[in-house]
Amino acid sequence: MSLIGRRLALPEDLVVHRVFEAHARQHPDRTALTCADERLTFAELNTRANRFAHHLIAFGAGRGSVIGVCLDRTPDLLVAILGTMKAGAAYVPLDPTYPAERLQLMVSQLDEIKFNVASADTRDLIAGAPGELILLDGLAGQLEAQPATDPLVDLSNDDLCYVVFTSGSTGTPKATAVRHEGWYNLLEWLRVEYGLDESASGLTVSSFGFDISQRGLIAPLFCGAALHLLPSRSFDPGMAYRLIETHGVRQLHCAPSTLYVLVDHEQALGTDALTRVGHVFIGGEPLTVARVEEWAAQEGNYCVLLHQYGVAECTDVATSHALADYARYHGAAIPVGEPVYNTEIRLLDNELNEVADGEIGEICISGLSVSAGYLNASPADSQRFTELFDKDGPVRIYRTGDRGYVTPDRELVVVGRVDQQVKIRGMRMDLGDVEHGVRSHAHVEDAVVVAVPDASGELRLVGFVLPASGAIDTRALYRDLLATLPRNMVPQEFKVLNAFPVNPNGKTDRRALAALAVA
Repeated sequence: MSLIGRRLALPEDLVVHRVFEAHARQHPDRTALTCADERLTFAELNTRANRFAHHLIAFGAGRGSVIGVCLDRTPDLLVAILGTMKAGAAYVPLDPTYPAERLQLMVSQLDEIKFNVASADTRDLIAGAPGELILLDGLAGQLEAQPATDPLVDLSNDDLCYVVFTSGSTGTPKATAVRHEGWYNLLEWLRVEYGLDESASGLTVSSFGFDISQRGLIAPLFCGAALHLLPSRSFDPGMAYRLIETHGVRQLHCAPSTLYVLVDHEQALGTDALTRVGHVFIGGEPLTVARVEEWAAQEGNYCVLLHQYGVAECTDVATSHALADYARYHGAAIPVGEPVYNTEIRLLDNELNEVADGEIGEICISGLSVSAGYLNASPADSQRFTELFDKDGPVRIYRTGDRGYVTPDRELVVVGRVDQQVKIRGMRMDLGDVEHGVRSHAHVEDAVVVAVPDASGELRLVGFVLPASGAIDTRALYRDLLATLPRNMVPQEFKVLNAFPVNPNGKTDRRALAALAVA
């Protein structure tokens, strides 16, 4: 079974930052960036990025170089990102909200790192990292002596533009190398499919180290619109909401947990700035519709929520579904939609044969979005990138490890992970199926289920639930679920939480929940 995205003809030159340069030439005085009281036009931001690029080139950076960027949300962050790409190099987002130990683990895997760009406030986080340290906030005099013109660097579409680490939820994070052609294809799909233009200003709300943040930072500039930076190292929902309201933000890229907080904030205030955001692109993990339905379905809400599926290894987004008619999602899995342009989704069995219509298979992705692969990965990890042979010859695919099926309406539904299948009392099941069953209970707003060993070494299920309203009687919940789920799929224990812990990338931290389950 396969889903084929619309084939969109692209120009020959798919180097992302050259689109930004074209906007700077055509509309030099248009606002490109704001951060607190600072405002930069496209021409000003382009000039600062050019000077930094020339500085990097003078010190030996160029095509094929990898440069770490560990900066807070300031204009220098965009100067570093754009300047790195203009020099022909790929940037690595090193989020200053991460613990220093995690940052050290990440950069220690990249022998390719030539420089690390930091500030006086972030330098200690990457002390001892491989590569030469560049303090961007201390270069003012040197950069003024550099040319303001666009560097002339010979780049091809398959050169790297950024390297992002996976979340590492099941082990050591892996460095995924994304190419210009894949990123250009994604940004052009966003621009064309959703009509994003110079009015589609954006706001950064996600962790810099998260793959979703890379498009959150660049998509507005790619469309010729303004990017507004949240001038805070950590996510401040009150500040974010005020910026959405003040600047009339029209696109957001975030994880569901961030959207929940913004919706709760708006409902508490009784205002409507979020309802006027044109598009919210939701990724990273599945959305729980019950958390946003009341807000989303209210009269006068003009915000379109896009429920998206993707992986860092395939340039972040592979499919997208516009949420509407919320009643249809009650008791059912939410589709993640159809493929992005120039992308194909295949559902395959263990022997890499396509499964029949309606059957569940492993989700495998092919097309322009497939990345260059992992840097310095183990042979086992690298095998996730493989080839199929069809009538047109070899096709490079990425095996996601996710399981899904295609609806009669030709939309993808994700049902769980291959590695989330567990055997309880001799019967195999998927934790995603168990979670769906628990979420269907009227008193449960959201649920996460983990499998942990008991004293005898046998696996038992522990369910963590957020109450829909008031308190939850966990004994009654257990009895009710016995009427709708097989006994071996009903968690033996439930714990009620006010919120799920999240990892640095904004996703639910299952390892933290597993530790809590055995505490």
